[in-house]
This record gives sequence, C-alpha cells and structure tokens, in this order.
Amino acid sequence: MKVSSSRIGQDFGSSPNRSKLPNPSKLLTSTAASAVVAIFLFLTAILSAVGNEHRVDSADELESLIESNRVKPGDTIVWADGEYKDVELNIEGADGTESSPIVLAAAHPGQVVFRGESQIRIGTRWWTIQGFHFAGGPEDVTNAYNTIQFRGNSGQAAEYVTLRDCALTNLRGEDDTSKWVLMYGRFNTIERCTFLGKKKRGALLTVELGELAADQSAEHLIQHNYFSDIAFQPGTDNETIRIGFSGDQNKSARCVVKKNLFVRCDGENEIISCKSSHNRFEANTFCQCNGALVLRHGHHAHVEGNYFFGDGATDSGGVRISDSHHVIVNNYFQDLTGTTWNAALSILGGKEPTGGSGNGYQAVDGIIVAHNTFVNCRRSILLSSEKGNRAPRGIFANNLVVSSVDALVKVDLPPDNLHWTGNLMFGDLARPHFASLTNDPELELVEGRYRPSEFGPAADRAVAIGMSVQWDVEGKRRPTRGMDIGADEVSGASGTATSHPLTLKDVGVSFPLADVIPAAR
Repeated sequence: MKVSSSRIGQDFGSSPNRSKLPNPSKLLTSTAASAVVAIFLFLTAILSAVGNEHRVDSADELESLIESNRVKPGDTIVWADGEYKDVELNIEGADGTESSPIVLAAAHPGQVVFRGESQIRIGTRWWTIQGFHFAGGPEDVTNAYNTIQFRGNSGQAAEYVTLRDCALTNLRGEDDTSKWVLMYGRFNTIERCTFLGKKKRGALLTVELGELAADQSAEHLIQHNYFSDIAFQPGTDNETIRIGFSGDQNKSARCVVKKNLFVRCDGENEIISCKSSHNRFEANTFCQCNGALVLRHGHHAHVEGNYFFGDGATDSGGVRISDSHHVIVNNYFQDLTGTTWNAALSILGGKEPTGGSGNGYQAVDGIIVAHNTFVNCRRSILLSSEKGNRAPRGIFANNLVVSSVDALVKVDLPPDNLHWTGNLMFGDLARPHFASLTNDPELELVEGRYRPSEFGPAADRAVAIGMSVQWDVEGKRRPTRGMDIGADEVSGASGTATSHPLTLKDVGVSFPLADVIPAAR
C-alpha cells in the first residue's frame, strides 16, 4: 500500500505502552492478599480490554503500525496535533470488536487539520475515527475527490465503523463534481460531525447500496450532525444526503437519519433524497433550505417528528411523496414558501406501479399522513399531476392546517382516494369535506413556533386511524384516548419534551469553526 503525506507542524514522538501495575501479592499476605490479587486480576482484565495507546503523526506511521500487527482490539491511536497536507489514509487489516473497538483520534479535537488532497478510506470493522478537520484552502487549492469512503483500497467495505466529531469544511475538488462522504458496507455511523460550505456539484453524503447482497440491508445511522451552506448547483445529484439510487428502490436499506440540523442546504430541490426502502427520518430540523425531504423512490419510509422552518428562504419546502406505504406523522411545517416541488407537503401522481424498477414516478398507495401541523405555508398541501395522473391512496387524518397566505389545499389529481378525516383546517378551503373542523385553533407563538390552545378546538378531537401514535412532535407521550389534532399534544401529554427544534449547541463538532453562521432563528 503506497501512501504519502507531508507534515506542517510539531512532531509527536511515540510513547511506550502503559506500564503494568505492581503485583499486590508481594505487599500483603493471607486472605487479604488473595482478595487484593483477585481485585488486581479484575483491574488488569479491564485495562487489557481498554487496550494500549499508540502515537503517530503520518500515514506511513499508521500503515506500519497496522502492518506490524501491533494494533489490537481496544487500542487507541493518537494522531499528533498540527496541519498536514495530502495525507492518504487507507485503513485495512486490523479489526476491533463490539466490546473493544479500535479508536483513531486527534490528540485534541479539531487540532489535527488535513488539507489538500487528504483522504480517508476505511475497510475494517469496529473502528471509531474522531476529532479530525478536513479543511479547504484558497481558491487555487483543491481537495480530494470523495474525501471519506467507508471502503478500503482493496474494495473491502466497512462495518460497524463510526465517524465522530469530524469536520469537512469548504472542500473543493479538482473536477466539476465530487462527493464528500460515501458510505459503503453495513452498520456504520456518522455522528456529531459538521459539513459546511460545499460549493461544487455532487451529492455531499451518499449511501451506496450496490455492493450489498439482495438479502442484506445497510442499517447505517446518521445522527446529531450539522449540514450548512450547501450552494445551489444546476441539474441533479446535488443532494445533501442521498440513500441509494433509482435502481435501489426495492432494496431494504433500513437507514436512520435523526436529530440532524440542516441550514441553507440549497444544492437542489432534494435536500434528502430517499431512493431505497424502509428508511427512517426522525427529529431533524430544516431551516432556510431551498428544498425538501424527498421520498423519491422506494417504499415504507417513516418520517416523524421533524421541524421545517422557511425563515425567509425563497423556495423552502417540507416533504415530497412518491411511491407507497409511507408514514408521515408528527411533523411541524412553518412559513414555507415553496409552491410546486417544494410545497410543505406534496403528493405526486405516479405513472409506474409501486415495486417497479423504472426511473419514473411510482404510484402512491397506502400512505398515512397524520398529526402534522402546517402554519403559514404558501402551499400547505399539493396533489400534483406533474409526473402522472394516478390518484394517491391512503389516509390524511388529524392534521392541523392554518394559513392566510393562499389556499390550504391545491388539487391537480382526484383527491377522494385519500380518506380525509379528523383534520382541522382554518383558512381558504375550497373543498370543505377535507376538514372535520374549520374553527380558529387559537395558535400561540411559543419559543419560535406556534402551538394550539390547550382548551381550543384541536384539543381532544383526533379520530382513531388504525395506527398507534404514541408520541407528539416534542417526544411527549400522547394519551391512549382523546388525542389532540396536529403535531403537538397540548392538552393530555405526559412526560418531558425531548425533541425541540435543534440549534448549533445540539449538533456538530465539539470544537469551534470560524466559518459557521447560525440559522436566522
């Protein structure tokens, strides 16, 4: 394996392994000595499980360390602080275990800065990589194409690998298009990372499913990350996150994207593009994004507890639906300005049957859209014939829709294959049967978003829909009977709120980044 790296900064010499504790049997005798020996053996086992610490400051050192078989499960590899250029890391040949993963960490989070053509490829199991900053430079300096890949040079995909507390900022590939992170393999995690300032074509983070067997699912976890300032690019394949591609629509990916903050993610009208099946999108916050969370291909997606705020963005959207058997529940949409692709909720008419493999738009069947709140959105609900005339089928129930800026529902498709029940709609409503109630819900602005009155018409008025809805948008437990209409359970909730709209303090790296601009709210 050929690697190269150049170093800018202070050297960090190697250090010996941890010294052993003295044998306590020489200090005490009889029963007490035996007891102490037993304690000593127990502590030694713990220390052994924790592993040894190795120190490196170059790709060559890390490669040699792995090839020497000195890296064992439970070990920690500490990379010296400093700035490095053109570091190519290929991590293969040493696996951790579930109880004793191998950790590759910056000596101090954010103080190891990789510049230029630096890149990590990892094809191992049970590793954690944390604390590194991949940083762009002046306009004439280029960065690596596909900066982080969960796959080694040999093609071996990663499993149970965690990328944590790492930043990728203002990277510029040499080509017109490049991606930043490619997730291969299975059971990998990206958490507490910051992705900032993508200004060229190409999806930022993709989940690659093509190499999985037909009976395998990826089951990756993407959580507590900060995605911000992704510049608009013409054309497609410029998503912030894409899970699969059109040919993967019937693969059961089972990925979870939760508690991430998306700010000014404008790459294209699909912020997240779901192109596989059985994925979950939970408790994320979207602010000032000119795009939507799009269920483009694949079935059985679950979208719950997400917050969407327009905050002045010109074409901000919510959720777009194609294909079938999705659940969209307990989401909150406010001040969104999109009217077509980026309506607060758009349901597309399909031309192809669900379960097909074509690149068109699959029919929408068996969806459940329930207990969502829409406030002051330019186009709250859109049934669009733009991509097909097949009417959607499913349930639209217990939703709270309030707006004075335009019609609450725009219909280009036959709407009556959806069962409209238990909805409270207050505003311009051309079809009265969409709503069970049309009263003023008496909204109150509390901490930046609107909630209905505890004693108003939304309280205790939800109808049964044949599906258990245990929580509200904030993670409070709903009662078994007499639930409220909308995303908030304001009259009968129990427990503590655990899922508020996210801010910078909730997500991203632990170290400061000079280029971070907070969301307007």
